[in-house]
Amino acid sequence: MKHYFVFKILIVALTIFLAACNSTPKKSDEQNTKAKKRGPEAYIAEALTVDKKVDSEIPGAPPAAVQDAMLPGYVVSDSNKTAGIKKLEQERFDINVAKLPAKTFFMSLIQDSSINMIVHPDVVGVITLDLKRISIPELMEIVREVYGYEYERQGNSYMVLPARLQSKIFYVNYLNIDRRGESNMRVTSGQLADTNNNGSSNNSSNRNDSSSAQAFESTKLRTENKMDFWGNLEASLRSIIGESAGRSVVTNAQAGLVVVRALPAELRDVGRFLATANTSLHRQVILEAKIIEVELSETHQAGINWVALNQSGSTNRTASQIELVNGNSEFYDNSLASTLPGALGSDIIKGFGNVFTYAVTGNDFEVILRLLDTQGTANVLSSPRISTVNNQKAVIKVGSDEYFVTEVKSTTTTGTSTTTTPEITLTPFFSGIALDVTPQIDENGDVILHVHPSVSEVKDQIKQITLANQTQVLPLAFSTVRESDSIIKAKNQQIVVIGGLMKDYTIKNEGGLPFLKDLPLIGHLFKHTQSIKKRNELVILLKPTVIDDGANEVWDNDREQVKQRISNFR
Repeated sequence: MKHYFVFKILIVALTIFLAACNSTPKKSDEQNTKAKKRGPEAYIAEALTVDKKVDSEIPGAPPAAVQDAMLPGYVVSDSNKTAGIKKLEQERFDINVAKLPAKTFFMSLIQDSSINMIVHPDVVGVITLDLKRISIPELMEIVREVYGYEYERQGNSYMVLPARLQSKIFYVNYLNIDRRGESNMRVTSGQLADTNNNGSSNNSSNRNDSSSAQAFESTKLRTENKMDFWGNLEASLRSIIGESAGRSVVTNAQAGLVVVRALPAELRDVGRFLATANTSLHRQVILEAKIIEVELSETHQAGINWVALNQSGSTNRTASQIELVNGNSEFYDNSLASTLPGALGSDIIKGFGNVFTYAVTGNDFEVILRLLDTQGTANVLSSPRISTVNNQKAVIKVGSDEYFVTEVKSTTTTGTSTTTTPEITLTPFFSGIALDVTPQIDENGDVILHVHPSVSEVKDQIKQITLANQTQVLPLAFSTVRESDSIIKAKNQQIVVIGGLMKDYTIKNEGGLPFLKDLPLIGHLFKHTQSIKKRNELVILLKPTVIDDGANEVWDNDREQVKQRISNFR
């Protein structure tokens, strides 16, 4: 009986336990879905609300407003609100208004939206427009450009302002220098003498004879480069904003600042102008040149056969020459066709004389050097490289200056004794290689170059002049110059060849029996003389490489090449 009673108690307890489990309400699927959609912010906000409710029910607890001020509140993220504003601004709509007051127009744009609009009291005028599928930011920009209503945006708020004079500071990063460059090339042919005779006779005779000699220049070319950026900048900005009352431009070259007072639309034009000018002025180019003298072989005495470069089997190379006006020379009224051996067919364009340019699309000098070696002995005279910015002349000079006597005067002083003092004028003559280049770089990376190469050699020459049975010995300078002056266009990393500068010279070899060859009268019987005529051609290779601000690969390669050259000298 006792065991039976215990068993009944266990049965009753188990029944009560099972009943209690079945009485727990089961959430529906819809409630579970809503619970899953609730984010953590909702649960945190609900918990804070419950905590505040519980705290308010505690006896002696401060009011809820006091609790909010005393305790740091939890700020629910407004990312959804920001996303809603962006979505609203991206929404497009059609709008059609006719002579609607400006204030009414702007305030009607934000009805039933979370965007704020503040219109200045001085904003007046009417607006007429008909636009399709446009957003609020686009509409505000169009109204500003067409009707001149200025606006500022801060977050989700627009402030419409009247067009008034404003002052704005612009920063300009450029050197405060006035730089000038000049390049001259001339061909002087003899002199012209002018003689003036004035005479009168009246019981006496007075005669005044004067003569002057003037050098005659058959060809002269002068190229001048001026760079006064700050002086031209102020004039340019004044042209943009006009001369109306209240407008002004102040430049401070030392600090690199420009202060402009003008209407907002004019200030935007000034900003665009300065941004474009800054981009153009700071374009940079590396100019790499090779000046080569080729001693032509006997089979190429007419000059280098440049068509062989096209026949070398290498692609991505083109050739052309500079074209003069209508194919005619600017110096003579005729058409001078190129006589280079191996014509390039339709690629040949008529040029002047033997000087020409040749463009090669490629970035390797070795191909051209190998071509030159096949037609003679190539000797690289110089390999300069220099970097410069847009429209700034770069000058490369390798050689020496030697002074020669160009004028001799004497001053005779008569007193107790006669003293003659000579006055000698010395003039420096440059022997070596000079190259000045001025680049103009456009937005596509194409470069227009003014190129003036010159190779000069100056030697001593003794001149004997006999006047009035008196022989005078004059040490003079004998100068040999090969130069050209041209304007060419090349693409980025395209090699430009300037050629056709030829020179003939003679090498004399003398041999014979010692002592006997120096005997007078019969010495020539014991010696022999050999004269060898040679011809060489000066070739100038020039490759511009435009430096992109976002690409440092060119600079890195250039530094590595410089390091390699330095390590070779160690």
